[in-house]
Amino acid sequence: MKHKFFLKYLMIMIIIPILPLHPDVIDRIIAVVGDEIILQSEIDQLVEHQKYQTRFGFDEESFRETVMNELISSKVLYYAALKDSTISVSDDEVQRVLDNRISSIIQQVGSEEKFEQIYKMSVSDLKKQYRSDIKKSLFIEKIKNKQIRKISVSRDDVEQFYRTYKDSLPPVKASVELSQLVVRFSDKALGETRSVDFLRDLKSRIEREEMTFGQAAEKYSHDEASRSKEGSIGFTSRGDLVADYERAAYNMNPGEISDPVKSPFGYHLIMLKEKIGEKINTSHILIVPEKNVESDSTAYQFSINLRDSVLNKKMTFEEAVRKYSGDEKTKYLDGSIGSMEIEEMDKKYSALFSEAPIGFISDPIKEDDGYYLYKISDRKKDHEITLETDYNVLKNFAQEKKGREQLKKWIDELKKNVYIDVRN
Repeated sequence: MKHKFFLKYLMIMIIIPILPLHPDVIDRIIAVVGDEIILQSEIDQLVEHQKYQTRFGFDEESFRETVMNELISSKVLYYAALKDSTISVSDDEVQRVLDNRISSIIQQVGSEEKFEQIYKMSVSDLKKQYRSDIKKSLFIEKIKNKQIRKISVSRDDVEQFYRTYKDSLPPVKASVELSQLVVRFSDKALGETRSVDFLRDLKSRIEREEMTFGQAAEKYSHDEASRSKEGSIGFTSRGDLVADYERAAYNMNPGEISDPVKSPFGYHLIMLKEKIGEKINTSHILIVPEKNVESDSTAYQFSINLRDSVLNKKMTFEEAVRKYSGDEKTKYLDGSIGSMEIEEMDKKYSALFSEAPIGFISDPIKEDDGYYLYKISDRKKDHEITLETDYNVLKNFAQEKKGREQLKKWIDELKKNVYIDVRN
């Protein structure tokens, strides 16, 4: 999910400190958690960073204690995650997080050259150094999310939360509820859509008698075995061909040409020539989608076409998201990325969304990995928070509070079964 233009970075991720910390100071182990250790330098780095951020009224002793407890909890969670067979972290996930975090810091410091001057090592060396830490952090994140997903709150919980905290809750700032549709430069959907569109156009040309099915197969089919035979596969029995192909072919009438049919091999136009009992005689034209569509212009045009289809009511935005969005985290949530405060957005986005009406769909917005379409599902003006107007916001607050409490209890139970040695 892409949020880089909405959220301001409050701190650098702890695994990549802002500045190197006193390399001449001898490090030492200050705690052991299972097979994991906590170093003095880890605490010092976080304390120095927080001191830099806070500047005034910083209680260093209290913060050191908090950091120690958080690091111990993290080590315990990592230990639990390794024992959970349902949790895994792939090399691709690690690489993606590394790339994103390093890129965000490079943007902050201004250039890769300046980044390497600060850290006194190359980007590739820094990635190697922190790869293991990134992998551990992903394990921890996944097991925390697994526990938090189990937690739910009732309406009574929400109302009780509101009664308890209503005097200290901040006012609700002007915000928009957004959904996104992501068309990535190397999106699989682009290649598939182009294949389908090509076959539909080819079917129309055959039906207009601009060419025969056999001529089209010889010229365009990607199936080498049947292309030289005008696409002919010949007679086959049930079970001889892949299920998607057979399902379409057995439901056709002799002489009929199918719409594009998807199979594990690609997309087919199928012509049923004969059907005798349980045997069918078919020809086909196979188009295999391009594996990578890197073209900026192709992605942009595809985004424009999708937006036009939604605006012309050929499909809803949500249908387009589920079918074509390249963001796996949001495509099955109808593209929802939640509520975003206008004042927290970068200027170009606050200008775009501050006055646009509910239902507004943006033009394609180019990001590093593709084009983004945004839809405004709802909007709210500045107001005092109430149960009547902000139940879902309060529900999220209540669930977050309950989640923290339950997670702490669970971690405290885990600690009873893990060796922990805190040294002075």
